[in-house]
Amino acid sequence: MTPEYILFSFLISLFSGAAGALLGLGGGVFLVPLLIYILGVPMHLAAGASILAVIATSSAAAASYVDEELTNIRLGMFLELATTLGAVTGAFLAFASGENLLQAIFGASLIYSSATMLLQLRRSGSVWTPKRNDDVAEKLRLGGGYHDKATGEDVSYGVDRSPLILGVSYVAGITSGLLGIGGGAIKVPAMNIFGGVPMKAAVATSNFMVGVTAAASAMVYIRYGHCDAFITGPVIFGTLIGASVAARMTNRLKGSTIKLLFIVVLAFIGVKMILTGAGIW
Repeated sequence: MTPEYILFSFLISLFSGAAGALLGLGGGVFLVPLLIYILGVPMHLAAGASILAVIATSSAAAASYVDEELTNIRLGMFLELATTLGAVTGAFLAFASGENLLQAIFGASLIYSSATMLLQLRRSGSVWTPKRNDDVAEKLRLGGGYHDKATGEDVSYGVDRSPLILGVSYVAGITSGLLGIGGGAIKVPAMNIFGGVPMKAAVATSNFMVGVTAAASAMVYIRYGHCDAFITGPVIFGTLIGASVAARMTNRLKGSTIKLLFIVVLAFIGVKMILTGAGIW
């Protein structure tokens, strides 16, 4: 492995870690395609490096989010019950799937997430409307609140349709284990759109969750030898630095700005992955 290769791996992961922490995605949605297209890393090895980097992203960002009281820990632990089970399932499925199929599935999941959030943004503009806890959320006290530094307001919210979000979290877990991503591309829209969780709280809670989700599937990737140390080393180092810096920026940005960034980036990468999987691009 050349010094240039290590440098590019570090720079790619620096960007991916920052973007992942800022948007609650874990960084895998950026890291996997960049490793594939820029450095020519095979899909399974890219997913293996990404799944370990996602753990690093979560570890670096979660501390800042918890310190600023953006993270809804009770909601995160509730959803993690389904996500972890899905992650282990997806990791085993990954080794029975072809690389082109994985790329197409990856791209479709990103386009779904961006399209869903775009529809929600167009319907309600930048105005967020709080929801009440449903019966399950009320019993488990899943609602939360935080101080928004961008607006100077104290935000309180409930969690609606929590059983539906739990089911979607299982699917997010499968996607995480299957593709080497944190699952935030699915969990963040589910919490925000279905549950009425504010974007900043959804991002912070997703970051809290993705490390646990990734750890569950990482064991399977390590067991099958898809975590190359020469790729994973600089990737984890860069991810830690990028995630730590970006996590401190989130509470200073408007929720609508974060959501718009989320939509644009996911849509572009999703189209790219589908076309590559189909042998077109």
